[in-house]
Amino acid sequence: MISKVSRVFDYSAMASGIVLFLLAVLTFCDVFGRRFLNSPVTGTIELVEIGMALVAFLAMPRAFFLNANVSADFINNLNLGIFKTYLVILKFILMISIMSLMAYSTTLTSYKFMNNQRVTIDLELYFYPFYFICSIGMWLSVLAILVWFVKTLLINNLDKQA
Repeated sequence: MISKVSRVFDYSAMASGIVLFLLAVLTFCDVFGRRFLNSPVTGTIELVEIGMALVAFLAMPRAFFLNANVSADFINNLNLGIFKTYLVILKFILMISIMSLMAYSTTLTSYKFMNNQRVTIDLELYFYPFYFICSIGMWLSVLAILVWFVKTLLINNLDKQA
């Protein structure tokens, strides 16, 4: 089960990498066109801004699942016993509450943008598809936090039994 769920997080991270690569190509074309052809690519700034949000929110689920967030390693290396379990629970409560609220809010904003047909300035792209993709990434992060928590508690219980 966990390997199947981890594949979803891996695919999300791969999609993030593809978007990042395409943004690099777009930026190269914009700079090359501006410098040598005196014709920049229209809407590059808008696409890069939106694309960077997609990169961040599509890469987050894998980071949460692998517990690869920035943390203080000296705490993780200490033998804290039962206190370590309390730290994991506190970390879970903080992460799940913040990410759930962010995902919920972004989903509501996506629906609002879809209803009012709001568009970007230069390219007149609708905002809501990008917001929906970001909210999917955030809901995947919520799922990743839940899976990480269960996996961590199972590992802690196995360590105690051994």
